[in-house]
Amino acid sequence: MPDPSSTFPSLADSASQTHPALDRFLALPHSGERILVVDAPPCTGAQRFAHGWAERPDRVLRWEPQQARWTNGHEVISRVGALLEEDDAGRVAVVAGPGAPVGHLAAAFPVRTVKVRDMLLTEAEIRALASQLLTQARASTGTGGDRQDLPPPPLPLTPQRIHRLTGGWLVPATILMADPRGFQAAERSLYSGLRQWLHPRDADGSFGQVAYLPALTEQVIEYFNPRGLGPMPSMRELEALGLIVRDTTSGWFMPPLVRNCLRDSMEEDHPRLVPELLRAAEEALSAAGEVEAAVGLAVRGRAWRRLWDLLLEYWPDLYVQNAPALAAAVKYVPRVDLGGMDATGLLSRLLSATNADTIRFSPSAGPPDHARDAVARQLRTTTAKLYRRPDQQALTLGMIEASHLRQSGLFDESAEAVVRLQEALGVALGFRRVRPVMTAVVELQAGISLHLADRLPEAKAAYEAAYHWAEHGGVDFVLADAAGKLALLCAQQGNTAPAREWLAKVDEPFARLKWGRSLVGFAAELARVHIALTEVDLPAARAVLDRLPAEPDTDEFWASHAALLARVANHAARSDEAAQRVTEWRRERPSAAQSPLAERLFAEAFLAARMGTGDRTEMPGWDQHQSLANLEALRCLLDDNPDGALRALRLPVRTGQRHRNKAAIIGVLALSGATPDTVDDFVVQRLATIHRHGGELEDLAAFHLLGWTPVFRAAEMLDEAEAARLARLPTPTLTVPSAPVLTPREREVLQSLRAGMSRREMARRTYRSENTIKGQIRSLYAKLGASNAAEAVERARHFGL
Repeated sequence: MPDPSSTFPSLADSASQTHPALDRFLALPHSGERILVVDAPPCTGAQRFAHGWAERPDRVLRWEPQQARWTNGHEVISRVGALLEEDDAGRVAVVAGPGAPVGHLAAAFPVRTVKVRDMLLTEAEIRALASQLLTQARASTGTGGDRQDLPPPPLPLTPQRIHRLTGGWLVPATILMADPRGFQAAERSLYSGLRQWLHPRDADGSFGQVAYLPALTEQVIEYFNPRGLGPMPSMRELEALGLIVRDTTSGWFMPPLVRNCLRDSMEEDHPRLVPELLRAAEEALSAAGEVEAAVGLAVRGRAWRRLWDLLLEYWPDLYVQNAPALAAAVKYVPRVDLGGMDATGLLSRLLSATNADTIRFSPSAGPPDHARDAVARQLRTTTAKLYRRPDQQALTLGMIEASHLRQSGLFDESAEAVVRLQEALGVALGFRRVRPVMTAVVELQAGISLHLADRLPEAKAAYEAAYHWAEHGGVDFVLADAAGKLALLCAQQGNTAPAREWLAKVDEPFARLKWGRSLVGFAAELARVHIALTEVDLPAARAVLDRLPAEPDTDEFWASHAALLARVANHAARSDEAAQRVTEWRRERPSAAQSPLAERLFAEAFLAARMGTGDRTEMPGWDQHQSLANLEALRCLLDDNPDGALRALRLPVRTGQRHRNKAAIIGVLALSGATPDTVDDFVVQRLATIHRHGGELEDLAAFHLLGWTPVFRAAEMLDEAEAARLARLPTPTLTVPSAPVLTPREREVLQSLRAGMSRREMARRTYRSENTIKGQIRSLYAKLGASNAAEAVERARHFGL
């Protein structure tokens, strides 16, 4: 079978073809020098470059190592001088080699020097050369390249790919243009010339050791200090020799062909030093913040113990840089090693992060049991010991502990764990250096645990600390995530103005993210739905929800998403559906739905939906939270019970701005006894003053049912468009549901629930099976419209049962 590369002209360093980089070199500023010294190895196309400069083969001098008589410089100076004095004298080129007397020549004549990096091809030059070679190949066939006796050529490599592989070295680049499968041939074309070129400059192998660094920065080079080798070359030296090349971001990379040649040389010349080079490379990469590269190096070298240390020490860096890529790398760890390293569940979480946009959260479906959780006990013991002198590994294990407890449905325990973690962080910051990214991620994780435990003031302080440290460390991932979660938290607190302010801080760092956009943007999107609902703008709320999954997924804040879906359904006159969906979510996700935040949000959504159906019974648990207390006060006001409304306004204390405003409006109406037809100017002025200080349109929506919208419009508390939005809200027909009829068995179960008995205790007391008790409890809940024991007891009390 014919070789596809045979359709191209000879790949030899022919003087008949101009070097692709020559025009770029000639365009550089110069002083009219007539002598060029090409200080580069043959595989750069040095001879071709010299011929292009001199324009005549007989005016090109080539240094060979055996030309010992040139070492004193007199011979080369004499020959160059003779060429310059000829009648038709033009330019002269000298192709230098190891030991060539370049300095003597430069002292005798004005000389221009071209080095390796000047001759490396750019992507544009590779593209032009490939086009030129293809044109010549087609011309040589005489058929426009349609010869039937040749097999279809392989798909060509892009100029960008060739440049990345070769760094722009002419000969290997030309080989890959001719045959995209010719990687080995390209590497062979470089190996010998590179070794000959470097040997006089690198007798002890100092240049070769750089090939063991997968990421190259000034910091990495500074920290890289393997034992047994000479001093490290500088980035400037490496770039001048063409061993590293600038990329499009002004960083450096070592072309794979060059790296392979250098590593082969090191393994031949210094095989015993290779393990030391790998160790030193991992340490240098980690110290310089190139942790992802260090992890990849550990995985490729099967250094599992080192991998474990890297994960514990640099988990936050890996998390914010590229958690899915990290998980993909860890997948190569043999399962036998993974089992030994995964006692804390860290690698299991990494292995779950395989999607480019999310990390899955899947709490146990069974009831959480802290006392029987062996991993939780082990983590608690380990962190308690490490917190005596906390370092970065201790902080990482603390975050793992908090995450494990959340995954297990132990939300209150997770909140307590992060309080201990924050104390350890304070100690660590006091006596040893902790990287800003570590501090930012610790505070972010602490905020999540406290948020899900519904400890919102503490969560807010943690998120703000995370944002501060992320600003200090330039960690866009945490900046965007913390700002989005702060916006959501403020909206859930009833503080809409700061929620809007935090939302405005999300977009800039979010635009710079390299991974996890769906994960990071989730909380911000939920905050945007909250804002739209406070403005009673249902189309805007639906537009944001349409960008999210249709049903709550596995994000840790799935309950916040679910509660908003129920609120939108309730606003759209689908209150029965909203209440039913909340009940279904509680049943389908029993463990995850028991987080304090989820329980409160679901209670608010369910009771608001129940009120939307016309149910006027007392709100169970209204004295436990300000939003439920406002709902109870409003119910009493709708039921013409001002005393009940005032009772519900006393406790708990309203801390959110919107909760305070709504309570104040209810209080004015309850105390004054005013109606839309009898209200005087003083009461209207008082209502307008209250609303001006942080009130939202949704705060007035409830009073629309009592006919107050025309009064609010006249007082300029809302405009015409806002009044139209309120007018489109559903108006429920208020009804009082009749008490359900319970069987004797269900009444017995109800009494047991009041006594705080468990299902097992009920079964023992009544001599029935637990399954029978379970069925009777389910039936009791259905009749009472409850989803747990506390709700069932409260609902039964309302019905007088």
